[in-house]
Amino acid sequence: MIRKSMSLALVPALLSSTMALAAEPPTAAPVIHFVSLEIKDIARSKAFYMDTLGMKEIMAIDNPKHPRHQHEYALNFSGDPRSSEPLLVLVQYERPGPRQNKSSGAKFGIRVADARAMAAKMRGAGYEVLSEPKPDEKGMMLKTMVRDPDGVTVQLVETHFPPAP
Repeated sequence: MIRKSMSLALVPALLSSTMALAAEPPTAAPVIHFVSLEIKDIARSKAFYMDTLGMKEIMAIDNPKHPRHQHEYALNFSGDPRSSEPLLVLVQYERPGPRQNKSSGAKFGIRVADARAMAAKMRGAGYEVLSEPKPDEKGMMLKTMVRDPDGVTVQLVETHFPPAP
């Protein structure tokens, strides 16, 4: 894990550098590099995303010079900062303004191997399961919805696509 104290102006460059270091060749098509969520409580958010979903912290940035003292935590599933997989960046302010450290009302999806097992794990860890795992109309996906500690809806998707011809 990389731990730094730096100017916020350097964060986009640092996040972009993980793409340049990726072992996979660059693609011609654009890809999502990171999604950022403002959070209230880092311990609760890390418990949800790391302990329950299995993400790993690859970078922590402390910016005490920011007027609100900003902290950022970059997570991915591999734990490899050189990976080209998308990052989830958790952002917390020590001195938040009235609109900071609050849920944006975002919703995003994460592909999982077993949606039923993950829903049970979430429930067992005390998180709200909004919908039980159920297949989509074509039977190619099994989806469940959960809520993170800040109210963000996370859809957990198990896929069952037919083999490529």
